[in-house]
Amino acid sequence: MYIHKASNKAKGAAHMTNKVELTPEQKDALVKFFQNNDFTANMTLNRECNLKDEQAEIFVRTKKIFGEYWLGNLRPLGVNRKMKNFSKDYPVNLLENADADYFSRQISEIYTASDKLNEYIDRFFEMYGEPVMLGIDCYAKSVGKETDALTDEEIHTVVEKVAGVIDETLIETVMQGQQVPAIFGVSKKFPQHEDFTERLNQDKINFYNKWTHAKTKLGAPLFFSELSEEETTNIEGVKNFFANDPAEEQRYIFLRDEFAKTLSSTDKEIYYLSEKGLTQKEIADRLGYKTHSAVSKRMKIMNKDFKKFLGFEN
Repeated sequence: MYIHKASNKAKGAAHMTNKVELTPEQKDALVKFFQNNDFTANMTLNRECNLKDEQAEIFVRTKKIFGEYWLGNLRPLGVNRKMKNFSKDYPVNLLENADADYFSRQISEIYTASDKLNEYIDRFFEMYGEPVMLGIDCYAKSVGKETDALTDEEIHTVVEKVAGVIDETLIETVMQGQQVPAIFGVSKKFPQHEDFTERLNQDKINFYNKWTHAKTKLGAPLFFSELSEEETTNIEGVKNFFANDPAEEQRYIFLRDEFAKTLSSTDKEIYYLSEKGLTQKEIADRLGYKTHSAVSKRMKIMNKDFKKFLGFEN
């Protein structure tokens, strides 16, 4: 990102004939480094950019470039969603913004300090001199020139392009180290309302369709308390109601167990027995109550609590 200032240094690098890429060992080392050094851990959610003048300009420009590289790496890493459909609070977007702020600030500070900039330019060419020279050599052949005959502007352009490829590769490594695919997987499995933008989009529609379905299913055992005793004796019908495709079952189990955590041990047992299709009378017999009225009262209270849990009531 800051490398184009070093274009004149490329002329002095050694010539090469084969492209050099990060080895699996190098990538593994970087992944482990980012796993063990979480630089976002101490970053606050409400960060402010207090940079000024040139540093502020570099920060904004670098953050934009970083975001483009990040988005370009998502699909190859298995993140097959449009990030514009999700809010800034969506875990993947939250992490991208934190990373972008961190690296953009670092680069803006390096870029405006000549000693630091020269140090990092030298380090860059020590690490990536070969791919840079390969790029210069390929470009020279494509325009029918010797490498020494290339203008500073031409070398500048080649270095920029090679640096861009390296930057994108390094950002991908950071994303792997931070386990972006795993974060996306968990977020996809257990989405939340705040994950989505206010604007209507297909991801939001799909979420609300599934959420409504899951809420209906979660509440079914409690809604039985509003049915007649004859209706609640149809155990087989209850089981059929809960029959669901495997893709939805884990979502339901998660919501069910989260709600159950809010219940007392007795109410939790009543809830799970009701889920299994037992009638209020059968539950009362199982728990040692003389009549099923105590079970009915408890289920009515749970029904109200359930509606609050799902946001139907305040």
